[in-house]
Amino acid sequence: MNESSGTRIQSVARAARLLVWLAGRPDGAAVREIAASQELSLPTAYHMINTLVDEGLLAKDAARRYILGDAVAVLAQAYLRTTTVSERLAGLLKELATRTRETVYMADWGADDIRVLGSLEGSQMVRVGEIDAPGPYENAHARANGKVLLAYASPEIRDRYLENHQFRQLTPHTVPSRAELDKELTAVRRRGFAYDNEEFLPGVSCVAAPLLRNGALVASFAILVPTDRFKKSRTALKDALLEVLAEG
Repeated sequence: MNESSGTRIQSVARAARLLVWLAGRPDGAAVREIAASQELSLPTAYHMINTLVDEGLLAKDAARRYILGDAVAVLAQAYLRTTTVSERLAGLLKELATRTRETVYMADWGADDIRVLGSLEGSQMVRVGEIDAPGPYENAHARANGKVLLAYASPEIRDRYLENHQFRQLTPHTVPSRAELDKELTAVRRRGFAYDNEEFLPGVSCVAAPLLRNGALVASFAILVPTDRFKKSRTALKDALLEVLAEG
């Protein structure tokens, strides 16, 4: 799923990789750190950094370390406002639905909240009920995709979401408290996937996992299955999900 076509410009690719790498370093980085991490000579690193600074994509902080510049905020805000889904993400969703024949959907963090990006219905004879249409997302504490997004969010974003959304007991299986949820989110980060065992809807179970880029979360993908069938294919579905996302 990571295929590309056409001519690649190496300098653009290097600059893009540098920006993505620096996005994972909130304290910024010195030129030598950047050069070493990107396998660049110091002169090449300086030329690239100076160009990105001139374009507003990088800046120096008070400690003279390089951080993301103001122009990146324009890009980030535009991405968070968009209502369309990239071909890459749509392709991953389609591949997951094809492999599993189950209902699948993906979600991510929008400008202010979790949002559903899209879904595809399974081709099995017995299907789960409809999930949310693209838009706001509620009850993340009880849903596999929600747990993944909360687990990989910063503590500030996670706390804000949980403070602004009612912690409801939707079924007898819903995680009963914030303390128990925090334990589960730790486990999700450790193993790299989450389950919803009839925690959101009776008779429906789910497995979800993150799509990561340089260790940062892009979106979360989930497979929704009637519980009777989920019990028989839980491991196979989880493996298919992880394989598709690894290929992406």
